[in-house]
Amino acid sequence: MSDAAHVPGAPGPAKAVQDLTRHVARIALQYAGPQGLLDEIRAHLERLGGYLGRPGHPGGTAVLTRGMPVARLCLPDPDAATEAALEDLALLLSPLLEALGLRSLAADLGRVNSWVARQDDPEAALDRVTDFLRTLGTAAGQGAGVQSMDIRLVPHPAPTPLGGLILPLTGRYRARQALQVTPAPDWTLEEQRAAAAATRQLALVTERLSAERRLETLLSLQRQLDSVPAEELYQPLLDAAVQLVPGAQGGSLLVRRGDTFHFGAVSGYDTTPLRNVTFPWQHTRDTWYGLGADAWRRGVPRVLGREGVRHNGVGYDRDGARVEELLPEVEHLQSVVAVPVLFGDEVYALINLDSFTDPDAFDADALRVTQAFGSMASLLIHEAQRHAQIQSAARTDALTGLGNRRAFNETLEQAVQAAAQGDEGLRRVAALLREEVRGSDQLFRWGGDEFAALLPGSDLMQGLEVARRVTQAISALSIGGLPLRATIGVASLRQGGTAETLLQDADAAMYAAKARGEPIAVAGRGEG
Repeated sequence: MSDAAHVPGAPGPAKAVQDLTRHVARIALQYAGPQGLLDEIRAHLERLGGYLGRPGHPGGTAVLTRGMPVARLCLPDPDAATEAALEDLALLLSPLLEALGLRSLAADLGRVNSWVARQDDPEAALDRVTDFLRTLGTAAGQGAGVQSMDIRLVPHPAPTPLGGLILPLTGRYRARQALQVTPAPDWTLEEQRAAAAATRQLALVTERLSAERRLETLLSLQRQLDSVPAEELYQPLLDAAVQLVPGAQGGSLLVRRGDTFHFGAVSGYDTTPLRNVTFPWQHTRDTWYGLGADAWRRGVPRVLGREGVRHNGVGYDRDGARVEELLPEVEHLQSVVAVPVLFGDEVYALINLDSFTDPDAFDADALRVTQAFGSMASLLIHEAQRHAQIQSAARTDALTGLGNRRAFNETLEQAVQAAAQGDEGLRRVAALLREEVRGSDQLFRWGGDEFAALLPGSDLMQGLEVARRVTQAISALSIGGLPLRATIGVASLRQGGTAETLLQDADAAMYAAKARGEPIAVAGRGEG
């Protein structure tokens, strides 16, 4: 028996527990969450010589929530009356702890959503939401819960079935990413709803940041109009479209020249076999695009699925010779959206954005972004052409038609600056790489604008983390007003592998990342 039971005038254990039950009924809902109430119960039991046991403790009276024990009320050698009083207390605690758990959950969700909504860093927002998900299931003293769960960002829909719980990041538009939670947690309905609400907030923030990034990219391109010829806008325009249009993994910009279209820029493809490929403009409009002349002149986007690509894409010219086949580079495409780019009353160019993996990549939200991007591209190219005409007139000798002295001086200066900026870019990237790797890691310039890093003692996940830091840091750099981008392939030495196979794996992963328009790919896994 406890010491309190031997003090003259002190109530017996049964009466003390009954008094505690009445006390709990009066004050329980003053607490913000279940833990505060459990701490008070613990203090009272200790004064009676007992304790609050863990859920798996063999003795005492179990306190249940959701039908599972969350704690045990333990007193030494309780008689029948005391055991009955403990049962009454446990029955009272069960709904109270559940109610306090919901109160705590709602407060936590509110704080998380409020914090995430203010973020301009998508990585920080993702980290905060995943931390919140790991706390679910730990309410009402349920121990470690799912702290050991693995949460990662995955494509949605996934190319192959995934295990665990999938939480699609659905905001205003269709989810293109999801959070995969493994193992699948045993959440209550309320916890599932809280998880869905947090991921929706994350999706809304991601969509907002994507919209801001689109605007910043287009404004950056617009600022370059005074100094960049229209042709030099083609690749930055296409790269921006691939990065910013939902579902795009690669693409091409076809530019009209007379009665044919030729490749002005490509993303995710080897340019070499495409240099001498052209398409008759009427065949491009009536067969490949195929929505009619009116939609063509209004810049309406057209989506082609895999069968549409195979049917409408037959026919091209190579070195002036007609080929009545599908261009080999597009045979593997799952979906394409084509949007005409207008110059005056005519279609000057055609942007094709490609998905290599998802037949349903381009839905209504993607089409809205694509059409808006096509309209902005039209304005940018039109303005660049106008600037080019004005600049050409100011730099041309009226008598001979040759460039004048001003044109000579500017061309010479541009050539010198371009060489200096290229060297400066390489030096800045090399300095950044030194900051992002450990002292034991080794860096090399592979050739041109390619670098290689050896990370002795690192596993694949550590290498992936370094790659993520490097791509994020490089994306913050710009040379001559142009942003820098990195594409990285990550590989580790496979069992029985050699130095040559390691290099081949890393090289293949890098080209796989380029093909998908993603910054990173991991050898053998396809993760970015």
